[in-house]
Amino acid sequence: MNKKIALLGMGTVGSGVVNLIRENEDLIHSSSGVGFTITHVLVTDTTKTRTADVSNIRVTDDITEIENADIDLAVEVMGGIDSTKEIIKRFLQKGIPVVTANKDMLAVHIDELEQTAAENNTALYYEAAVAGGIPIIHTLQHSLNANKISKVMGILNGTTNYILSKMAFDGWEYDDALKDAQAIGYAEADPTADVEGIDAARKTLLLARLAFDKKFTLDQVKLNGISGVDIKDIELAKSAGLTLKLLGVAEDLQGKYNLAVEPIFVETTHQLANVHYEKNAVFVNGNMLGEAMFYGPGAGSYETASAVVSDMINSAVITAEAKNVPAENGELAEELADSAYYLRFNESLHDVQSFLASLDVQFENIDTEEAAFRTVKMSGAVLQQIKDKFAVAAAYKINGAE
Repeated sequence: MNKKIALLGMGTVGSGVVNLIRENEDLIHSSSGVGFTITHVLVTDTTKTRTADVSNIRVTDDITEIENADIDLAVEVMGGIDSTKEIIKRFLQKGIPVVTANKDMLAVHIDELEQTAAENNTALYYEAAVAGGIPIIHTLQHSLNANKISKVMGILNGTTNYILSKMAFDGWEYDDALKDAQAIGYAEADPTADVEGIDAARKTLLLARLAFDKKFTLDQVKLNGISGVDIKDIELAKSAGLTLKLLGVAEDLQGKYNLAVEPIFVETTHQLANVHYEKNAVFVNGNMLGEAMFYGPGAGSYETASAVVSDMINSAVITAEAKNVPAENGELAEELADSAYYLRFNESLHDVQSFLASLDVQFENIDTEEAAFRTVKMSGAVLQQIKDKFAVAAAYKINGAE
């Protein structure tokens, strides 16, 4: 069985897809019985020199030419949101399955696209859109579909994990760690989407949608990035056995939901504390499975291409059954679960201790000079009372991933 492919985009991931198919062609065919022939590639500049061998492939900047061609599968790795959605939708309307790595577009338009796929007896595949080479989408759709998932969370952005790792291991200030990440290509010139949690929020939304079978919108994901993280808090908390990670969290709180991206301290013995630098990890809690963690590369040419080509194979060997589009919108929980906190104050140590005791908040001192504390679990209302009373220099949840 040979499938004719239109590859939309020829950047880092698109080049990886071409090279992977050429290098592993025999393996793919022997393991799945499928062969792939890339007949068309869509680019913005047809004169540009490519890092992949595109001989015998029609390279064009005209999407209409591809839409009118005889193809079996469209693979979208070009980015973009609204215009890209329209292109993907037109392929789905023709009954042509689509593989995409585009989490920016999916976070906004996945419901519409999956509905279009269902109406036209085809399917949309997006393994590469979340956590790069980690097979978490397929896992939630198929491997864990006998479980009621109560929580999905993880390190979903390699740039921020790299920055926090440099701060923790090398004692670098945030600005220096960011510049280093930019110098080696982990961070963009404008790092806002990464460091403010926007990228992780898009992925968190997609994971929540699968885990809970509900529709969510990006404005339902509470955001708190890492640009305000002080190396002082990382170093103080390290002495208390805590490691700071930017986590995307999606949790079911008795039929209502909390979706958030925020820096959270985890115990150094927790699995997520040991995911360093650019690596990603996704932690899942199911009522039958218990806890499981999925670890691997979150980005990269071949790493992401691995997920793309896996979807290509699945589109060919698995009978296409359109995914159920969630029927209901997910409602956010008004009250969140209690949490322990790391707190640091620009206040008198004695005054803070006295007030915490008056609220029956159990705590231990991390550093008396800096008035830094670790509390037991308390409600958000109690935390707000503390913030109303004192100038809180830093406040982070502890063990929010458990």
